[in-house]
Amino acid sequence: MFLKKGFKYRLEPTNAQQELFAQFAGSARFLYNRGLEQRKTAYEKEEKTITYYDQNNELVALKKDEKTSWLSNIHSQVLQQALQNLDRAFQNFFQRVKEGKKPGFPKFKCKGVHDSFRYPQGVKIEGENVYLPKIGWVQFRKSREIQGVVKQTTVVREGDHWYVSFSTEREIPDPASPPISEEKAVGIDVGLKQFATMASGLENRPTYISNPRFFSEYLPRLRVLSRRLSKKVKGSKNWHKAKKQLSKLHAKIRHCREDFVHKLSTNIINSHDVICVEGLNVANLLEKGTRNLSRAIADASWRLFLRCLEYKAKEKGKHFVETGKYFPSTQTCSACGSRKKMELSDREYRCPNCSIVIERDLNSAIVEKAAGMSVLQGLQKNHIFLGIVRACGATP
Repeated sequence: MFLKKGFKYRLEPTNAQQELFAQFAGSARFLYNRGLEQRKTAYEKEEKTITYYDQNNELVALKKDEKTSWLSNIHSQVLQQALQNLDRAFQNFFQRVKEGKKPGFPKFKCKGVHDSFRYPQGVKIEGENVYLPKIGWVQFRKSREIQGVVKQTTVVREGDHWYVSFSTEREIPDPASPPISEEKAVGIDVGLKQFATMASGLENRPTYISNPRFFSEYLPRLRVLSRRLSKKVKGSKNWHKAKKQLSKLHAKIRHCREDFVHKLSTNIINSHDVICVEGLNVANLLEKGTRNLSRAIADASWRLFLRCLEYKAKEKGKHFVETGKYFPSTQTCSACGSRKKMELSDREYRCPNCSIVIERDLNSAIVEKAAGMSVLQGLQKNHIFLGIVRACGATP
């Protein structure tokens, strides 16, 4: 099978190279915003649709125009990639409209927010140096070897540093799938009190992963830096210094979350052959929750954790089952299967049918493991195997 994977490293550019990075990212942002304004105006005034090819054909004229002649200093494919990003944003918008989802019309990009640019080709790697066309050789911290053929290269600014991300593809033999055994199975229920509650093996051995709450830990410092930024004159040198400090702290929080999630998900995948998790509509929970609840859910980064489990299970050939979003794991008794309504404040499951008393999240984890094993065993009997399975109402 073909395995797509990303490798991200921190760059060590000179001051001159950092200025070039900012120019490349600014040019990509300028073209994206210009193209978005052009499409909006054309549709509002003439009900005319402008395509990617129409806008791409204008690049030569823009480089010759005196007002935008500075675009000629930027690699042509970086500019084309910005227009492709805009076209993909519109395609996703129309697809969501077609499916009846919340559309999310493309938005204008702001300076200093997700500054990035991308090369589809022309990048070379030698040791701990990467060659970026029209920028030159840049040193980076090579913490691990790059595996596969580099398909795309993205340079992005996070906080006070620039990073390079290589999107690679390589062909590997299909990993041998382990036997479906409950002894090597785990059910995982994510939450806020505990980040994750796991039930492992035939005995449903409980394991509790504490919630690190990185955002809450740094919240007092975030408030101080936010107040400092609000008191500065926008656009002044002190304003830029305060903004850089704030973005640097946000980047640190994000890196802490990613480090925690990747280490935990790798440990779970290496220790188990069957991983059963609950399907979550995180966007809906964030929208309907109170301010404090939404902040806690966003801080927990459940979706990142589940996504890491899924792609790592696929890479290792492990069995990954995600129950449906409306599967009542919280309301179902893990001992007898009966159901009862549960309030968010109820921390214990007390079954009226079999009188069992069990911790709420552990009960959910056991139910999810049982549901996942049932689905996998049913597929196995019919000689069907899907390494990644959407179960209980969700489509595979």
